[in-house]
Amino acid sequence: MTGLTTTTKIRWSIRYVAFLLRIGTRHPSVLWHFLACNLRYILVKLGVLPSAARHVAEVRAAFEEHAAQGQFKERWFDMSDVIVIQWCAVFSGIFDRAAPVSILEIGSWEGRSSLFLLTYFTRGRLTAVDTWAGIDYYLYNATPDGRDLEARFDGNLAPCATRLIKRKGSSLHVLPQLLDEQQEFDLIYVDGSHFADDVLMDGITAWRLLKQGGVMIFDDFLWPCYPRARANPWWAIDQFLTYHAGEYKVLAAYDQIILQKKTRFTDRVTADLTAVQWQ
Repeated sequence: MTGLTTTTKIRWSIRYVAFLLRIGTRHPSVLWHFLACNLRYILVKLGVLPSAARHVAEVRAAFEEHAAQGQFKERWFDMSDVIVIQWCAVFSGIFDRAAPVSILEIGSWEGRSSLFLLTYFTRGRLTAVDTWAGIDYYLYNATPDGRDLEARFDGNLAPCATRLIKRKGSSLHVLPQLLDEQQEFDLIYVDGSHFADDVLMDGITAWRLLKQGGVMIFDDFLWPCYPRARANPWWAIDQFLTYHAGEYKVLAAYDQIILQKKTRFTDRVTADLTAVQWQ
């Protein structure tokens, strides 16, 4: 929350906690994982979990080596180690780093998180969806000049260009195209528009693109910056969790929420009433 007054930071922190409690009341596993993830972060930072700490250090070193060749103006993704630590914990338990993991990133900005994902998964392939036109809701701490945003993305991802596919456009248009193309992904990172309606649409469509057993990450799930509570991401994610109840396992919750797709349905119209489910 760089550039904000102390009073505003306090108010936002209060909203952050309020949103967490509201979604945690409806989905207790989210609250439990929020506490567990914060404990894991502390233990890794203190060196109490040496194996996890070594894994994070190894991945971080490789990432920083690649990032040093780029021209990044923002470090939202890794301004602290919290995302790196949680991603390393989740990814190492689900995927093989050397596997050809298929990744979809909705909202790529300068490509810092894209670069991390392609560094972590050494044979992974990433499809980046973005307009590269900039955004208005981070103006309080974002670099104001976004005219060269796409050029910076291209330059920053140059070391991984052979494993990168760009789909330029709004996710509201591109994701249905990916569905029509019958594409599927092992890992999806939802970090596009933070307006709740858009988050919900991205999440619902992305879930259909996710393979069974795959992982989906919602970014900034407690982001509090729209005055109207229902306009913020938490509301959309709460609706998503309710709509897809029973289909996912919560893997982590902190500034992000990470889900694994447990089941996949191939719903077809039927006249056989014996096959009808009431929920």
